[in-house]
Amino acid sequence: MSVQEKYQSLLELANQNGTTYELSEGNEGTLVVTGTAPDEAAKQALWDEYNRLDPDFKSGDLILNISTAAAAAGGGMHTYTVESGDNLTKIGNKYGIQWKAIWDHNRDILKDPDKIYPGQELKIPM
Repeated sequence: MSVQEKYQSLLELANQNGTTYELSEGNEGTLVVTGTAPDEAAKQALWDEYNRLDPDFKSGDLILNISTAAAAAGGGMHTYTVESGDNLTKIGNKYGIQWKAIWDHNRDILKDPDKIYPGQELKIPM
């Protein structure tokens, strides 16, 4: 089964809820879905489906870069400086997003989602 076949229900949900997206291939055959959801509920539905298909996002075979139409219209990205005691879940909770979204936007500087260090500048999607 291809990665795209594995996540077909997520792509169908995106089509149904009005999310516009593009597919591309990332490193090592990773499927990259970049798009804009019409609202926060549609975006959350996609993340919920992703979690259903890949509990706890452990496969590492999909990068889901979904913003909302409102975020896409205005900036859409912040930076955060990692502090002692931080982890991606804690940072994600602070911004109301999933840790996986932070991981996906920072794969260029993070090699392991469990290894972040004080002083690192992370991109936070909004």
